[in-house]
Amino acid sequence: MAEQLQGTDGLLGHVVRLNVAVDRVLTEIVGASSISVADYLVLGVVRRSPDHRSAPTAICEVLGRTTGGMSLTLDRLESAGLVRRLPDPGDRRRVVVEATELGVDLAKRVNADLHAWEESLGLSDAQREDLAQAIGRLTDAIDAAPDRLATSVP
Repeated sequence: MAEQLQGTDGLLGHVVRLNVAVDRVLTEIVGASSISVADYLVLGVVRRSPDHRSAPTAICEVLGRTTGGMSLTLDRLESAGLVRRLPDPGDRRRVVVEATELGVDLAKRVNADLHAWEESLGLSDAQREDLAQAIGRLTDAIDAAPDRLATSVP
């Protein structure tokens, strides 16, 4: 087993600190538009889908969410006028979620605010690319790792 370097938080410690910091920033920036981070993520998936439409199950797959939790999020977004549920033209037993003009505009505005925050970090393009690649490699390694929780719990 690898020893933790003295005087460091270890890799996991740094990832946890990064997660807390990013969550704080996301909550602040997204919250200024009176929606939650979960709402923004769903709205972002729908906005980037062809014709700003997506099946709820597809949104769940992209975000790793359950259908029950997704229904609650879609209810909030629909009552705020940011999305609407429409009958699926290929199977009328199903629905598709479509971002409204208001929803698309809100998602674009929040996205622009997030990019402005990112720019305010003062990192060069090369630094941002290096960090993005390193975080991507770490994410891939975590995704590829076997589920150790099932075997490590007594």
